[in-house]
Amino acid sequence: MSSKIPLCPTAILFDMDGVLVNTFAAWYESFVDLFAKVYGQPLPLEVFRQRFWGRDLRDIFSELGLDLSITDFCGGYFAKHTDKMDIFADTRATLAALSPYRKAVITNTPAACAKLILRDLGIRKYFDQIITGDDVAVGKPDPAIVLRGCKLLGCSPAQAVVVGDHRVDIEAGRQAGCKVIGVGIDGDYRIENLSELLIMLAQDARAPHPGN
Repeated sequence: MSSKIPLCPTAILFDMDGVLVNTFAAWYESFVDLFAKVYGQPLPLEVFRQRFWGRDLRDIFSELGLDLSITDFCGGYFAKHTDKMDIFADTRATLAALSPYRKAVITNTPAACAKLILRDLGIRKYFDQIITGDDVAVGKPDPAIVLRGCKLLGCSPAQAVVVGDHRVDIEAGRQAGCKVIGVGIDGDYRIENLSELLIMLAQDARAPHPGN
């Protein structure tokens, strides 16, 4: 681990989908249903992955010219596929072990869908704050959601670490002034599994840092 960018966080901000929970299939099937109903055509998996995955639903609906409310999408299309989502094997144990840190979820997912996910998978209790796409005017990669998370957790961006699996998470964290850990993607640091975060923080705590 590089000593040029020590972590030493007081708070950790997590993206939700793809980091804490595996909701890809649920989102994909929701969009498959949407495309079938609105356009009468299929939505290839790779088109969804490249064009829509990880983005703010408001931006997607605006781009598609859809007159569809977020609440109707979450309560209708998405709610039908919550059986297809799951929690990653190391999520609960990792979050429990991170109890000394203030923690927030920062997700572009709108509140109506995020509440379904966090409730059904039983991980709401691990977080001090939940910040969704409904809480900011512009979602990631804009840094607003990260900055709001830091404010609610009572820390400066320099004291916080953002953990994400998508380029929008990396960009938002960096623009906000946080250090960024990519899960399966390059950030200031990279991990492949969430549990590696515990090893990284333990190593960081033992490492000498400027001013120590």
